[in-house]
Amino acid sequence: MKIKPNRLQATGIYVLLVLSILLVIVSAYITHYNTVEKEESTKTVIRRYRSIESATKLLSLIHDMESAQRGYILSGDSVFLTPYQQAQGAISTETSILKKLINDNEEQTRFLEGEILQVIRQRSEDLDNGIRIYNAHGKDSADHRINIKTGQTHMDALRILVEDLVRRERLLLARQNETLEKNMSVEDTVRFIAFSLIGLTSLVALIALIERQRSIKNLVETLNRANEALEEKVQERTKQLVEANAAKDHFLGIASHDLKAPLSGILRLIEVLKLEGSMRAEKDQEYLNYMEDACHDMLRLILNLLDINRIERGATPIVKQPVDVGKLMAKLENEFSHQARLKHIDFKAGTISGLLNTDADALSRVLENLLSNAIKFSPRHRVVQLHAEKNADGFRFAVTDEGPGIPEEDLPYLFGKFQKLSNKPTGGEGSTGLGLSIAKELTHLLGGKITVASELAKGTVFTVTIPES
Repeated sequence: MKIKPNRLQATGIYVLLVLSILLVIVSAYITHYNTVEKEESTKTVIRRYRSIESATKLLSLIHDMESAQRGYILSGDSVFLTPYQQAQGAISTETSILKKLINDNEEQTRFLEGEILQVIRQRSEDLDNGIRIYNAHGKDSADHRINIKTGQTHMDALRILVEDLVRRERLLLARQNETLEKNMSVEDTVRFIAFSLIGLTSLVALIALIERQRSIKNLVETLNRANEALEEKVQERTKQLVEANAAKDHFLGIASHDLKAPLSGILRLIEVLKLEGSMRAEKDQEYLNYMEDACHDMLRLILNLLDINRIERGATPIVKQPVDVGKLMAKLENEFSHQARLKHIDFKAGTISGLLNTDADALSRVLENLLSNAIKFSPRHRVVQLHAEKNADGFRFAVTDEGPGIPEEDLPYLFGKFQKLSNKPTGGEGSTGLGLSIAKELTHLLGGKITVASELAKGTVFTVTIPES
């Protein structure tokens, strides 16, 4: 399986970004650790310097005690005892301070308490003994005591021990600084690597973004070219479809019109043959009835096709003029009574008077289609009614039947063209699926509205409302 370059770039950027984030986190942790270490190191440095200063001060205080003792013994002036006593008290205080300063190092603490403080106590005792001898036996005995080399030995040992303590403190200080420098070096290295990776990631991401933009630009250009080619094909195809549809409409109009004439002639011949019924057998009369019904169905289909063709071409002229609604109702009653009687259906048309300013032919076609459907889908011995009433805006026409009703799932498709719904004609009549579609389109052309209300096993009511103008 091949991995695409874009995928490789994305993976590389992702890896670099993750590494950068990890290194930044590590750098932040090291920085925090070093900050804490710096604080601790600063405190330690201060402690080390103060411990060195304190140790040096102890040695200086012993020297002060020596100087004050000699001055007292040589001059006998008690004034020298004051600095002696002050130095003696300061030694005790400084010793406590030094213990606290080096208590973080057990080795230094043991060295201080086991050797330095022991020598300090011995030297302090020597100095105190010299003063006591002077006070008890006089200057000569005290001078003799001072000249004894023991005191000098103690001082030399103390000096060496203090210097050793200072050396140890400086060594600890150097180690602390060395550790801190190493930590700072590691921090700088990690930070440098992290920022280098971030920079590299940004560079790679920038290159990938530029490549991505270039790819998108190429894709957009390709899509634009494809869209232009497709648009040209669509325009060409649309032109062909428009031409084909126009040719279809033209052919349908000519074919329907040409079929209408001979079919009307056949119907007239059938009527003539039926007038000679007394001279024909009953079977012949039945065949003539079948032929007549078939011709009427075909003529109705042709008329519907012509209507649909005119409506779709926008060639249905609506000429509004005053229409006598009473005469229109009587005409429809006369036309559909015979059809209703053939199926033993009681057809009733209401009586009304009044004028409606509309297109008589279009309104007549709407009501004819609704009545034809009502009779066609009604069982025998039922009632179909045509009712009209005047309202504030115009007239309201209602066609009511007692048929099986329209299933709810069929209602959305009721006014569609060539729709074959679940209900079937009850007398074996044909159905083109165009009647309700034509009724709806013509009603809209008249500015009206058509609605339906149906209940299964009880019947259906189609209502057509036509405005006055």
